[in-house]
Amino acid sequence: MTLPTCPNCESPNIVVRPAGRLQPFFVKRVFGIEPPTLASLLPSRLGAGVARLLGGLPSGFWLGLHRPLQCDILICEACDFAGPALPLTDDQLLNLYRDYRTSAYDRERIRYEPSYRKIAPYVGKSPAEDDARMAHVEAFLAGVPGIESVRNVLDFAGADGRFIPPQLRRCKCTVYEVSDQTPCRTEITKAGEMAQLGEFDYIQVCHLLEHVLRPKQLMESIIRHCAQDGLVYMEVPREATAGRVKDLRIGGGTFPIHEHVNLYTEKSLAALVEAVGLKMLKIGSEELDLGWCHFTTLSAVAARVSIAGK
Repeated sequence: MTLPTCPNCESPNIVVRPAGRLQPFFVKRVFGIEPPTLASLLPSRLGAGVARLLGGLPSGFWLGLHRPLQCDILICEACDFAGPALPLTDDQLLNLYRDYRTSAYDRERIRYEPSYRKIAPYVGKSPAEDDARMAHVEAFLAGVPGIESVRNVLDFAGADGRFIPPQLRRCKCTVYEVSDQTPCRTEITKAGEMAQLGEFDYIQVCHLLEHVLRPKQLMESIIRHCAQDGLVYMEVPREATAGRVKDLRIGGGTFPIHEHVNLYTEKSLAALVEAVGLKMLKIGSEELDLGWCHFTTLSAVAARVSIAGK
């Protein structure tokens, strides 16, 4: 069997390992099947007699005890990128984000992941999270060559545009978003189709690349809308280190796949920047206090250098 290339950098130097663990909510939404529960596994684990005894417990006892399913993951030996080695379609993955962060989404996810109940009221809804993320972007971009000259801003898949940094709100701002969210400020233009996008001298792609099947292909389509010498800001959660990726490669540890299907390190984000032909200007990670958790974010800003400037 011919293995695919890395979807992040297109290197053929990849390995496939059985280290993935599809979380129950992912299984239900993406594949449309009911994930197994601990009760359904008891006959094979404990024997039929014990299973019958435990099966007599109230049904609520088993609520939320759904089990993850093992799957293969792809690990790139060139850039340390890791993601699912599954024949998923875009439509299947979009099912995962249907009614994203709504009360209906929260209820269904809590059914399969009871621990989500503790954070559901805060994820994407906390003023402290907004403030921490905004302060990080503003500080990260400070002093980047060309940032003061930006006039046209695109927040790609930016929901309501709330994370457009303060120093760029003076600009003409557009948010590309396929959901029905309304921009948080009346002066932000909303585009729901790529064909509606023009050219921008600053594009930000925040917390999207960890959700998609083909990050390099997506970034290539996005930067077509970046002006020559324009800036591209990318931000992903740093949920892996080089050491963790190495452990996965040699058969140690697991990768729980929930709403994030890709793992990024500094190396893999830098490789993506190079693979799509951008020039790296700055990269780094920072731990943020979101008010309800501590979170490490990985950021990079790159330039689409003109041919004459190469």
